[in-house]
Amino acid sequence: MCACRLGRSGKSVQTWLDLLDSKIPNEGYVYFALFGDNFDPNVVTELIGIKPTRTARKSNPIPRRTSWIYSTEMKKDELIDVYQMASSLVGKLAPHIEGILQAQKRFGLEAVLEVVLTISPDDSISTPSIGFERDVIEFAHRTGAIIDIDTYRGFHDDE
Repeated sequence: MCACRLGRSGKSVQTWLDLLDSKIPNEGYVYFALFGDNFDPNVVTELIGIKPTRTARKSNPIPRRTSWIYSTEMKKDELIDVYQMASSLVGKLAPHIEGILQAQKRFGLEAVLEVVLTISPDDSISTPSIGFERDVIEFAHRTGAIIDIDTYRGFHDDE
């Protein structure tokens, strides 16, 4: 029997093979972020009128920029529907668009609508449904947000 280990995790080859044989779901979340060189996320929160999921302040060496982020929860399922996740997120942010625009103008903030997906290595599981409804495209246009999609193939090592 081989006692070989793979990668930094220290897991045995057999453990990885067992994981590949199991039904590992897709994972994904969507977030809207405002980025800038140096601003107070609390002031942005007051302007927008909705509490962010997380914030970060510029530091050396990272993060390189200050951020204000509003995110969906991580979804783990065989079917990840980006259309629905993005529309749900925008539905919560759209009533606050004037505050978002004020914050962008006041602090010179850049906006991004980010999709993060980890696609199951199990070929029997459907790949995520990726696309955007008109409300999402309009929101991205009004806020000047770029749309970025990060995709990963594999599974998370939670240990």
